[in-house]
Amino acid sequence: MADKRQADDTDGPKPPQKKFFRSRAHSNVLNNNDLWFPATPQDVPLSSYFPRRSTQNIRFVDVGSGFGSLCLSLARTFPHELVLGIEIRPKLVEYVQKRIVALRHEASTSEPDGSATSMPADLQPTYDNVWSIHHNAMRFMPNFFEKGQLEKLFICFPDPHFKRKNHRKRIISQPLLAEFGYTLASGAILYIITDVSELMEWMVGRLTESPLFDRLPREALRADPAVPLLIHTDEGSKVQRNNGNMFIAAFRKREDPTAPREDPVLLGNDEAAAAASDAGYTPEAGGELRGKSW
Repeated sequence: MADKRQADDTDGPKPPQKKFFRSRAHSNVLNNNDLWFPATPQDVPLSSYFPRRSTQNIRFVDVGSGFGSLCLSLARTFPHELVLGIEIRPKLVEYVQKRIVALRHEASTSEPDGSATSMPADLQPTYDNVWSIHHNAMRFMPNFFEKGQLEKLFICFPDPHFKRKNHRKRIISQPLLAEFGYTLASGAILYIITDVSELMEWMVGRLTESPLFDRLPREALRADPAVPLLIHTDEGSKVQRNNGNMFIAAFRKREDPTAPREDPVLLGNDEAAAAASDAGYTPEAGGELRGKSW
């Protein structure tokens, strides 16, 4: 019997259907270590990920990319940058890869309609600049990326790992911030978004106290075209349907982490909720209480 998840036919690859790629919501990050990784960043198979753009370097990375909605939005918004999603659940990676292949095929075979509102050919999304891989972002990041290679790193709706004994599994921790900081260029930005208030406090607290990062003010977030994309991921859309919280913050990599600075102010979740509101989402009355009882 043919695999129902196989979407190709004589007309070329077709978009996959999510119902055939369902997976558990979370995966044990401490057990997922038997994955291939390159010996050095030079061994990353860019020609396989980005066949038409293999001479470029990856600049944007989405950690825990899920069904790939943010990656695709970034690829459309920043067509000149390479975007890589890293996801630990293999079914979701398979879905995203099939979706990208279908989108690339559609872009290569479609013709401009010639209407006055049609996008110029050089701005039409080709999706040659986006890919997703199956990996554990808590391991081997320096094997994939050179020091200072990345310009944007996105961590969207990570697993909250509520139990204290599982806090070591959280994606934001001082040891992991050192690895992320290694791969980020000076002035590069790390974005975080969640609907769990306690987790937001945890992440903001560790990023604020880290000498590697400075928090960006809301004015900078309002001017950043990447920020509105954060609330329209698959998880962000689900939060909006449920009238839940959303908290957004972004931190810039310092040029000289050893340089003295004034003690940074630890801002509360009100600032992060206001940033989400600036991005386009404010919960209705009562929604702001969701997430505080998780």
